[in-house]
Amino acid sequence: MTRQFDVKDEIEFKDDLDTKPDDERSPVSASVQIYVEDIEYFLVHLARLRVSGRFDPNIDTFSVAQNALLPCVHSNRAGRYTPIRFVSSSESSRYALEYLSREMVYGYSLGDCVTTNEFAGVSAADSRFSFELDRNAFFVGVTVKKESPARAMDLVRQLESTLRLYSSQTNNKFRQAVVRHTTFKAQKDQVFVVTRLPRAGLASLL
Repeated sequence: MTRQFDVKDEIEFKDDLDTKPDDERSPVSASVQIYVEDIEYFLVHLARLRVSGRFDPNIDTFSVAQNALLPCVHSNRAGRYTPIRFVSSSESSRYALEYLSREMVYGYSLGDCVTTNEFAGVSAADSRFSFELDRNAFFVGVTVKKESPARAMDLVRQLESTLRLYSSQTNNKFRQAVVRHTTFKAQKDQVFVVTRLPRAGLASLL
């Protein structure tokens, strides 16, 4: 699915966020960039819906969640995908919700290949995501499983240092909001990526 930024917006985004040439960026850096870009695009789409009177961040709500288990086989995209919920008070926002769901489904390649009881013993990447807007906040969460608690902590350190590189390199209000309100946490062998923006802040942003 092609992002619907204007050409100028797309060029500014890439110039602003790419701190290294593509072939020199680490996988974690690339994953952080894609995550920030996806949430930014989602917010831009909601802003456009608000301008046209088809979305009200003070009233509308949505809630989407899904689990994914993807066997670690080269170029494979067949796995077990378990939708948990997909509800929205605004039919106009469905495109944006479906888009973000598709982008998040593989956990931004941050998970490890871990042993499971599925797929005839083939290891798999285990991830889940959710995003919602309720009366309190706009929330995005991605959870991935790592091989060990040590690898989970190492990933969190990489994510934090990578996000800091981007925190002072943009004057784009949507991107600033995503970076400022995103945190990372390790718990045992899992890593949690969370973006949480208070509802009043979201309404002001849009």
